[in-house]
Amino acid sequence: MTTLKERLLADMKTAMKEKDSVKKGVVNLLRAGLQNQEIEQKRELTEEEEIKIVQRELKQTKQSLEEAQNAGRDDIAEAEKAKITIIESYLPKQLTEDELKALIQSLGIAKDMPMGQAVGLMMKEVGGRAEGKVVSKVVKEYLQG
Repeated sequence: MTTLKERLLADMKTAMKEKDSVKKGVVNLLRAGLQNQEIEQKRELTEEEEIKIVQRELKQTKQSLEEAQNAGRDDIAEAEKAKITIIESYLPKQLTEDELKALIQSLGIAKDMPMGQAVGLMMKEVGGRAEGKVVSKVVKEYLQG
């Protein structure tokens, strides 16, 4: 199993050989994010910390996509969609809403549990395999249902 940093380095080399400037840019962005965090922490990052950094970049790119769409800039929107696809390839397979609902059942989350506490339990359990927004939505539906 290769680490995320090793995979990013290999993908960087491939992107440079293929002259794929979009992928090269995204890989550079992710590598810089990981490197900056390691310098800040003064240690190697855990896999969970690496995933959080990739998720943060994904969230920022999705916000850029939304802003581009709102501004009617289709050229920028298309570029952001391409970036999102590349970034998502570095994340673990995301859980579906049905899988999240099953997880709620298996964790034994009660209908009277406070929303924040329920979401917190779920986020600890999914560990990067689902976006917070999706987890929050599924938990809210469950608690209200």
